[in-house]
Amino acid sequence: MANLVTSEEILPLIEPILSNANIINVKDTSGILEYRIESDDRAVDREKVENLLSSKRITYGELTRKVGGFGGSEIVTFDMRTVRIIYKLKSNKGSGGGAEATTLTESAQCLYAAIAFGLNRIITSNDITPDNVKKYSNLFDIDETNERILNELPDEWVESSLLGANKLFERFKGKGKYVFHRGSSEVDKIEAAFKRVSKNENVRININKWNPSDIWMISSDFSFDFFDKENTILGLNQVVQEKLEENILIGVSLKKIIGTAKISVKNVFRDMKTCKYYAGYEYSKKSIDGYVLLTGGTKIQYRSFGSGDGLTGFQGEVKGSNANQGKISLGPTNLILKNHGQKTIPTNAAKRVKEEPDKVFADISKGLKKYARMTDSDIKKIDPKIITPKFLYSKLQVTQLLDILERKLLKSDKRNQIVEDLYLYASSQSKYSSAYYKLE
Repeated sequence: MANLVTSEEILPLIEPILSNANIINVKDTSGILEYRIESDDRAVDREKVENLLSSKRITYGELTRKVGGFGGSEIVTFDMRTVRIIYKLKSNKGSGGGAEATTLTESAQCLYAAIAFGLNRIITSNDITPDNVKKYSNLFDIDETNERILNELPDEWVESSLLGANKLFERFKGKGKYVFHRGSSEVDKIEAAFKRVSKNENVRININKWNPSDIWMISSDFSFDFFDKENTILGLNQVVQEKLEENILIGVSLKKIIGTAKISVKNVFRDMKTCKYYAGYEYSKKSIDGYVLLTGGTKIQYRSFGSGDGLTGFQGEVKGSNANQGKISLGPTNLILKNHGQKTIPTNAAKRVKEEPDKVFADISKGLKKYARMTDSDIKKIDPKIITPKFLYSKLQVTQLLDILERKLLKSDKRNQIVEDLYLYASSQSKYSSAYYKLE
């Protein structure tokens, strides 16, 4: 049903309350009148406009035309024209990049989810208002300002945050009373528990490999007392998994969502099946790297990833059919070898290269004979330009790793377990990692 106001009356009505905004007429046809409102505070301006329309008893709805995640207002008027009001940021506004953008987008997901759970329903962009942010501020604890989320979040992330919030609501509605955390003191407590147990065990594991969650849903039923008695990573992981399955401590890893959101649980180990087996190696005579081959066409490339000529950064990177799938550094590689009762890769490669390069090359030469099937004559013909300090540093550790994996006394099932753990760790799916949900 059309309102008792004409299309030409809408602009004079809203102009006085939008004194700091740019109002642009972007379409004027017999059936449609469309305005774009550009301002520094689009959420406030939308709320002003819609409150004014409500006070004048002018009914409105959400836009029927796709214009970005933030959306707008749509009015059917007495003269049977549709008036569309689109709210945009001024062109000089933006979210920045890097860590700043990450803080903004991850905090936005918390805020949007809090509104969905606060309203107890699926939400739209029209629900992301200053009033709702204030009303449900007790349901999120973040390290970003509400103002930046409301006014500087790019449209594609508005849409992603809406899809993510609604998927979280669908999955966890009625499961608990949650507060959504990003960069809060509660998150600090979770990270402190991990650092404490990893220090106790002298285990060097990157915290993002332990748990890649970007935000945490913490129920009122959760207590950090659950963590206090745990002194090992596996013990802590057991608690994290238990509380995730009880829906009272839920870590969520975020990816930008386009189209349809999906959520899946990771690192709940009773459901994890062996997925990779050892399939051999690749070891060239010229490159600094070497490959551990796994079934299914997957490879782990081990080499120095350090910049320039520096003798640093030895690690493995999973190479899949579509994209690189994560890295595993020397520390976790040795941890896995140690936990399977094997020798570890010595950590003195850089020192040896500087102090005894000839001995290092002699060790590499053994690998060239064994793994590259080279003869002494072939080795003597290698171009000296290839044998740089970085080549020695990287190739030595590749050789040492293959010496461990190819040891004749190493049983095949143990070898399979080792390479599977290397793969799982690099892709944040190892037994050293804790349970979480992935929202994508």
